[in-house]
Amino acid sequence: MKKYVAAGIFLLLSLGFVALSLPQLEILELKSYDSMMSIARGPLPSPDELIIVAIDETSLAEFQSFFNWPWPRAIHGELINSLNRAGARAIGFDVVFAGETEEEEDGYMAEAIQGGSAPVVLAATREVTDDPRMGILTLNLLPADPFLEAGAHVGYATMNPDSDGALRMARLSVDDNPVLAVELYNQVAGPLDMTDIPVVSFEGEDPEIFINFAGPPRTIRTVSYYQALEPEVYLPEGTFQDKIVLVGRSMAVEDLSERRMEKDAFSIPFSVEGQMPGVEVHANALNTLLTGTFIDRASVATTWILMILLPLLVSGIVLGFDSFRLKIVLSLLVIAGYEAMAVALFVYQSYWIYTVQPLFVMVSVFGLNTLYQYRLSEKERAHIRKALKGYVSSQVMNEVMKNPNGLELGGTQVEATVLFSDIAGFSQISEKTTPRELFALLNEYFTRIGDVIMAREGMINKYIGDAVMAIWNTPLAHENHAALACQAALEMKRIVEEMPPLKARIGINTGPMVAGNLGHAERMEYTVIGDAVNLASRLEGANKPFGTAIMISDTTEQLVRGRFLLRQLDRIRVIGKEQPVSVYEVLAGIDEQVPEALHEMVQSFERITEAYEARDWEKACSLAEAHVKVFKEDHVTEIYLERCRQFAASPPPVDWDGVFALKSK
Repeated sequence: MKKYVAAGIFLLLSLGFVALSLPQLEILELKSYDSMMSIARGPLPSPDELIIVAIDETSLAEFQSFFNWPWPRAIHGELINSLNRAGARAIGFDVVFAGETEEEEDGYMAEAIQGGSAPVVLAATREVTDDPRMGILTLNLLPADPFLEAGAHVGYATMNPDSDGALRMARLSVDDNPVLAVELYNQVAGPLDMTDIPVVSFEGEDPEIFINFAGPPRTIRTVSYYQALEPEVYLPEGTFQDKIVLVGRSMAVEDLSERRMEKDAFSIPFSVEGQMPGVEVHANALNTLLTGTFIDRASVATTWILMILLPLLVSGIVLGFDSFRLKIVLSLLVIAGYEAMAVALFVYQSYWIYTVQPLFVMVSVFGLNTLYQYRLSEKERAHIRKALKGYVSSQVMNEVMKNPNGLELGGTQVEATVLFSDIAGFSQISEKTTPRELFALLNEYFTRIGDVIMAREGMINKYIGDAVMAIWNTPLAHENHAALACQAALEMKRIVEEMPPLKARIGINTGPMVAGNLGHAERMEYTVIGDAVNLASRLEGANKPFGTAIMISDTTEQLVRGRFLLRQLDRIRVIGKEQPVSVYEVLAGIDEQVPEALHEMVQSFERITEAYEARDWEKACSLAEAHVKVFKEDHVTEIYLERCRQFAASPPPVDWDGVFALKSK
């Protein structure tokens, strides 16, 4: 639950940072927009309807011997006449002809406007000055009256770059008066219908749209002013036929002007290839209107929804998968998939969705959640190491460290081997030993047998007073788990023999059980439970009446047969179980160098049990009496001798199953 709360906090922190850093992130979003247009989408074919007449360096040089800039207005009148003769459809000037000059010059241009068939749109602009005495003054610079009286139309040439200085949007009006591109559209295509135009912002009450730039500077066909004056000399036939012509300064004109005029060039999404003259910007805006290829933008609400849902998906991946590699791969797929979708929407649908802000939130959420989980994981690992230190081998520890989530509350069914060991006569030993000496003795005992268990890939599950419980095949799987437990038991027996007065009893059973964590979420214990575990505990206690040290069940015996020197002790019914179980004593490893007498003892005992099971009580008694004389410390045979004598005197019933029922645990 904590990790989900943390994930929510991380999302809120990331969104809060975005809200506080909007100006900086907005600039990055604009750069992303530029990349989509200039790199992902790339240049479009040059518009066929438009052509630009550039007031460029070449034209200035051509006219330099006659007049300087600004040129007499009669020259512009001559251009209007030339374009009309060449069949131009409409003419737009990105030049402000404010105020009157020489009457003859203005009159010639006015006559050209009035006499031509192509509508002429002249630029207007607005100057804003901050006067310390009078405050902010706004002055509209309109074309001179003779031109308006001659029928010229007006279009504002106002442009508003974005906060980073680049120009991406075009105003459609200035105080409800059309801009140059809109007025040209009105003249060639009728009044502009705003119904289906995606307005992306407003400058006051004036709408703005994205300019769908066809490409870098000079994508729209451009000819020099002096060429347009005599197209029949300098240009191919039909250059201006049915074309919308825009006239304006190129980038270099201001360098040759003595009037320090403001540079009429702008950074655009394709600015890596140079700035674009203002007249070509207007041409691109007009092309956007004529073709209807508008670029729409996702709303603020849509952007915030994306910035919530996408990071939530990334958080779900980070929290839902254990593999760090899988977390990274899936998170990168989500991030890359979103970015690819954004590019595809822009390129194929002309729809722009933000990429930087959602990307920032997704990466932040991924990083914060990953760091938090890493911290929790390290904390869990430290807790696990502390909890398991002294209980498991380094191999088991490493396996658990690979999957700490496996130690959560809950369990799984496994086939495992369980060993219980207890010190015989511990109460009597305690009475004869001081507490300090007893603790020292037990610590040495537990340390030595613990080393043996862990060396044999076992896990010390718990210490219960003087008893020890150990597990094999969980949590670390091992094919020979039963044999490992028996080897550990033999080594434990030898250790105890070296530590008088201690004497240990060991019970081992293999079977299905549930392994996992039990307890409180903050104080759990890894253990195994089940009937197979209970039987192992009963077998440890069953050593007492038989006088044996290591007793295993028949399920364990089946797994270790041929690897140890064993003898079948009996078929017994332990307390709490109805079904009898065959039990065996582990005497030695099959490869160990053991006295020949031990093999003889086993063979002699097997002859006794054969006669016993055949109900030949006299033979069994005779064999048992001979056995105990030779093997005086074999307490098991003494038990059989006593039984045989009882059965010889009073035979058991016909349905007797030969099972010995234990009276205590």
